[in-house]
Formats: sequence, C-alpha cells, structure tokens
Amino acid sequence: MLGAAVPVFAVSATVNAAVGPAGSPFLTRREWEWSLPDQAMAYGVGRGLDLLGGRGRRRALRDLSADYAITSVGAGDPELVCAAAWAQVDGQQRVEVDGQADVVVVGLGPFGPFHGSGPGDAVLAAHGALGDVFTRHAGRPVVRENGAMIVYHPMAARFSQLHQPSYVDFYEEVLAESSEPATIEAKFERQYATDPWYTSLYRTSLALHGVHPFHRWYETAPARAYLGEVVFVGGDRAVCARLGFRAASTLADALEIVAASVGRDPSITYLHSPPTRPARPDAAHPTPLIARRRPAAARRT
Repeated sequence: MLGAAVPVFAVSATVNAAVGPAGSPFLTRREWEWSLPDQAMAYGVGRGLDLLGGRGRRRALRDLSADYAITSVGAGDPELVCAAAWAQVDGQQRVEVDGQADVVVVGLGPFGPFHGSGPGDAVLAAHGALGDVFTRHAGRPVVRENGAMIVYHPMAARFSQLHQPSYVDFYEEVLAESSEPATIEAKFERQYATDPWYTSLYRTSLALHGVHPFHRWYETAPARAYLGEVVFVGGDRAVCARLGFRAASTLADALEIVAASVGRDPSITYLHSPPTRPARPDAAHPTPLIARRRPAAARRT
C-alpha cells in the first residue's frame, strides 16, 4: 500500500560469515589448510582458553569481534532487493551434505541472541541445539528420524538475574513438574505472562519477558519428538535429567548411550563449523565444512 502511494527505494547489504578477527584466520580454514603460523596460533589460543577457566573463557569468546566484509550491496525495489540479498546469503552459507546420518555431533558457544551478558543457561542451551542448530536445514534434517544428537555443553543451572529472572523460576518450578509443552502451557504460561514482577523488569530493566522461556522451550519440541536420543557431553547430569536429556562425560560414553537406538557402528555427521550455515542433506557429496566420520574418528567440537 505504501509503495502505491509514494516511491519506495530499498538498500541492502550482506556480509560474509567471519567468526573472528583478521589476526586469527585459522578460525575460518580447515585444519589441513593450516600453515605453520596457523597451527601455532590455534595451539596458543586453545591453551590460553584452557588457562582462563570457565568464566574468563566465556567472557573472551563473548567479546570476540569479527572482521566482517561486505559480500553484496543491492538497491531498488524492496521485494527484489530482499530476494537478491537472501539468495546471496543462501549461496555463501549453504552446506551440502551426503544424506542423513544416524548421529549428529554439534558444539554450542557460550553466547547467543538471548543470553545478554549472562551465562549460557541450560534452557537456552537446549533451545540453541534443538530449536536453532537442528532446524538449520533445507529439506530434511542432517540426522535421520529416531537418530541421535550429541551436543557439547556444560548444561549448568546458571542464570542471569538481570536478563533471565523468569528462566530461574521456569527451571526450578515448571520443568521440575513437566517438560511437556501442553502441560506447561495449560498450567503455568498465563501465570508467567501476567506476573507483575516479570512485567516490570521487562519494561524497566534489561530482563526478558516472563513468558520468554516458555516459547524457547516449545521450539525444542519438534526436534525432541523427531530424535531418539539427545545427549550432552560434559553436561550436568541432574540438569540434563530435569530437561529430559542424557549426560555423558566423553564422546565415547555418549556413543555408548545412543548405541541402543542407532547401533554400534553408526554414521556420524559432525558439524565442524559455527552453527550458522543451513545444511542441505540431499546433495551428492558433503562439503569439507561437515565431515562424516565413524565413531573412532569422530572429533570433539
């Protein structure tokens, strides 16, 4: 309607998928492409992050800035500009995968769109794995139905009182009673949506809305129904149990846990990249960004 009344002119720009500063090019290269300086840098960064410990490591990774570069600029009719921008992003981020695997292995970073400056809590970690990474596909998921998803994340019950006050109560009160969306919605959602304290914090502070954790949890439901097993490597066992997941100490332990549903010699797709690329498991050959491995050769994210 606006376009019929006045001329509308849109400008759109797309950027690349940089994940770090220019001084750390190894982050966007495959290991077999690393030069000697890249190998030294990767080793030094890894050792440094180990020495920092959990809190320092999260802060360092959260504050990491990326040197993004412009990949396209479009101008003109809004619909055409939008379509061209999406085509550019799709072309540079799509990953071709050779069919569906029995197991998909992923890693989650200590930050996300809803974390603010707080820690990556267990509810948002579940959403990051099942409501975000799992759904980033075109056509079919990278893992078969009733397959397994193995995620690297500590799954600790750490919450930000500044950004996530309702998440604390959602974990302690709601998930302690049920993890089923229908039960949660019927019994608890209206209470959290209309709670005056949550509403006040949402309006006057930096807090997420009281009902925010409900919808993030609902978004995990399709993946939980589709998958046979979800295992968090390094996850707190009590926290994982409350959310309906399994916990393992190592990848080998996780594969042992899921063996009952996928067998002892499953095919494994390892998402060897930040979870920013939509996968397409219908292509003839996988790209190097996603590596298919047998259990003995699967590597930690």
